[in-house]
Amino acid sequence: MKTKITLAIVAFLFVGTLVAQTNHAEKRFSTVEKPNHLLFSPLYFFDGTFMLTYERLFPSGAIRITPSIKLQNLSDDSYSQREGWGLDAGYKFFLTNGLRKANFYMGPYTLFKNINVKNAITYHEIDGKVTQYQTDRYNIVGFGVDTGIKFIFGRFTMDISLGGGIRYAYIEGYTYKNSGSEWYDIDYKGIIPRGNFSFGVAF
Repeated sequence: MKTKITLAIVAFLFVGTLVAQTNHAEKRFSTVEKPNHLLFSPLYFFDGTFMLTYERLFPSGAIRITPSIKLQNLSDDSYSQREGWGLDAGYKFFLTNGLRKANFYMGPYTLFKNINVKNAITYHEIDGKVTQYQTDRYNIVGFGVDTGIKFIFGRFTMDISLGGGIRYAYIEGYTYKNSGSEWYDIDYKGIIPRGNFSFGVAF
C-alpha cells in the first residue's frame, strides 16, 4: 500500500511539473510546424519488448510518453515466460536557443513496469518427475535523468540518449530471494544506467 501511495505522489508531482513546463513553453514560443513526433526503438526487440514513443515538441523542449509491451520466452534449460507492460515518461529541456537539426537536451524521467514471470519448477518424486508452474509479479518503479541529442530532418526524426537513475523492484509471488546483483536483472534494485536509440516521423 505504501509503495502505491508513494508511486501516486511521484507521478502527480512529475505530471504537474510537465504541465507547468508545457504551459510556459506555449506562452513563450510560437507553435512548432510539425510538433507531433512518433518514434519506435528497434534495440528493445532483442529484449522481447515493443516500445512506441509519442513526443509533443516545443522550441524549448519536448514532453515524452512511452508505453511498452513485453512478450518473451527465454530459451534456457527451464521453461520461463515473461509478459507485461510499462510506461515511461519524461521531459526534454533543449540546451540550445530555438530548434535546430541537431538539438542537445537534458531532462528528468520516471517509469513503471508490471511484468509477470512464469517459471517451470521440476521436482523429482519416487514415481518420476513432477513439473509445477509458478508465476511471480514484478512491479518496477524508477526515476532519473536522460541526456541526448535529437535530430530533426523535415518529416524524419531520430533520437540518441544516455542516462541513469534509481530503480526499485517489488516482487509479488512465491519466490523469496535477494535482489539481482547485475543492473540488467529483472529484480535489480539500485542505481542503473540506460540508453536508447529511436527513429520515426514528425507530423
